[in-house]
Amino acid sequence: MSGIFDDATRLAHQHLDPATAEAWLHLVRPAVALVESTPDDAVVARLGGQPRLPVGTPWPHLGTTTPLSYVGELDLAALSRTGHEPGIQLPVVGRLAFFVLDDDRYGFADGSDPDSYRVLHLTEDGSTVVSPAGTYTYAEQSLTPRQVATAPDNFDPALPAALGIDAEADYLAWLNHPAQTPAFSDAFDRLRGPVPRHQVGGWAIAVQGPVELEAARTEVRRRSLGPGAGSPSDAVDQDLPNDENRWVLLFQVDSYDDVLWGDVGTLYWLARTDDLARSDLSNTRFVMQCC
Repeated sequence: MSGIFDDATRLAHQHLDPATAEAWLHLVRPAVALVESTPDDAVVARLGGQPRLPVGTPWPHLGTTTPLSYVGELDLAALSRTGHEPGIQLPVVGRLAFFVLDDDRYGFADGSDPDSYRVLHLTEDGSTVVSPAGTYTYAEQSLTPRQVATAPDNFDPALPAALGIDAEADYLAWLNHPAQTPAFSDAFDRLRGPVPRHQVGGWAIAVQGPVELEAARTEVRRRSLGPGAGSPSDAVDQDLPNDENRWVLLFQVDSYDDVLWGDVGTLYWLARTDDLARSDLSNTRFVMQCC
């Protein structure tokens, strides 16, 4: 894994002054990029197709009548065997199967409604189950892991905060900061690898804004107002300090082939670090962002 951090270190010291480079490197997290596999590759994840569910596993629904669509699975045991480091504490047994609401009547999954998405931790082998009527079956693709380095995007408040800048109070200083230059941003974007960008762990590659912060806002709002309270709001930001750094990316699925999430968007599932430490995946959060 030293290679990816060596690359990040060279990039930082090439574009940034020494103090800024060290502060930026302190934010860098390892992650596992998932790229389309060849016949000789180890397969650790699959997108689309039909799920393999143990006998007796109920198909996830919104309410009692609307089934969720199957997005894909992450093979935890297979990923562990490769030795790739996702930067988060994952179980090493079983598979994670991911489902979302994708329905003509009710629209797409809503991060504020935990019934509209689901993560199943499957610890037993299963057989292929045909998706029920009313769901979408997405293009099937097998994925193999690549070790990558990740860091927060320029619009993530974690970045200026780590560099000692109050981006809101002095926006022009942040806008003209070396970490904002196109040369640095483009070089780091190339370091993150080709598209589509499917990923396990690390900093999410956001489309519209930091998804970790969006998950934290949703959680605070749900605690304050109850389930189904609606979209996150800046009004709850005063309650975020205890939450925003606890939410980390679990699984990221980019648009791929002919599968377009909204307007060429990305799906994100997140979990809290303390839950992951207990191998507890019952309290995940979902975010979708698109252009």
